[in-house]
Amino acid sequence: MNSSFNKKINKKIVLIANTSKYLMHYRFLLINKLNKSYKKLFVISPIDKSSYELKKISRFVPWYLPNKNQFNPFDLVKSFLILFNSIRSIKPGLVHSHTLKPNLLISIINLFLGVKTIISFPGMGRLSNSKGIKNIIFKSILKIIFFTSKYQLKNYVFFKSNLDRVKFIFQNPLDLNFFLKTVKVKNDKKIFHLIPGSGIPMNYFKSKKNYTKQLENQFDFIYCARLEKSKGINLFISLANYYPDSRFFVYGDLNKNSKDYLSYEEIVFLKSKNKNLLFMDYVENPLLRHHNDHSIFLVPSNYGEGLPRGIIEAMSLEIPVIASEKACVGLFDENLLFVASSDQIDTYLMAIENIRTKKIEGKLNGFLSNSKDHVLKRYKESLIVKKTIHLYKSFDLD
Repeated sequence: MNSSFNKKINKKIVLIANTSKYLMHYRFLLINKLNKSYKKLFVISPIDKSSYELKKISRFVPWYLPNKNQFNPFDLVKSFLILFNSIRSIKPGLVHSHTLKPNLLISIINLFLGVKTIISFPGMGRLSNSKGIKNIIFKSILKIIFFTSKYQLKNYVFFKSNLDRVKFIFQNPLDLNFFLKTVKVKNDKKIFHLIPGSGIPMNYFKSKKNYTKQLENQFDFIYCARLEKSKGINLFISLANYYPDSRFFVYGDLNKNSKDYLSYEEIVFLKSKNKNLLFMDYVENPLLRHHNDHSIFLVPSNYGEGLPRGIIEAMSLEIPVIASEKACVGLFDENLLFVASSDQIDTYLMAIENIRTKKIEGKLNGFLSNSKDHVLKRYKESLIVKKTIHLYKSFDLD
């Protein structure tokens, strides 16, 4: 065997995100694969509960970043300077940034440092639905990201166009088209890439379904997301009144810094009012706990999702999914899940009845099996990682 085949690449790689939790949950396999190919892998993110695990598998660099719901310019400048010094000190061959605020900061930094950069958008977030001044600011941020990525400082004097040093990753075609329209450029496939999410680990496909006895109108309804109103938590809670004999599991943590989140007081009140409403806090891989014959997964979100991983997790486990049109992100339709055509609760009640009817008619298992096959062919974690590393290699970092 050629010894050069197994030789590690000397160039340094840096991954950046707004939380350590994001990198551990969505980029764990990618990090492990990069460790095998590159001699030095650095991870830059704020310190949270996942930081300790990141330290085990990478060179972890803690980073100060203000809460994603805060836009204090002084804090942003502080974050910028810390990140600038880190990148200048590491001297990486490639930086891969995730989420809006890191993307903005690294695009400006690498305008000056000229580092090859991949910018990933795991969804456009809440601001994509904003109006007025917030919408103007959001679109301005996207324009800044693109145009600072387009240029590079030359000879400490002038800026020169150099799109060869940057690539963009989008998780769905809607976000890609929105970005192209906002920055007013054509779709150059050498620069703009569609890689759907971070993929599903193989243990989801190997899990065996637990068939349990079920009453006609008794289900386990599941919500797995941040407890934000834009994520549809209020609609999910309202459904609990229509199915008093069913259980409604809520997985997700709250954030006191956001007006869009449920407050602790609201949760206490809701628990006392709805005995079938079960707040489970944040749990890792919650759907693996509900791999039974009477679970229904709901995604009533109007948030700017990239690719809601819960949808493909549920599909891989053959759990029926009801999702808003917004949450389908241009990748899923009625052939794969049950689409709620509006934000009205009646559309969700109708979708639940459609699931019950398919089950009675003996058509549900075939429908779910088809959805699982679809995910297996397109959304395996190993496949997504392979596509991402292929993008790294297109920069010719040897």
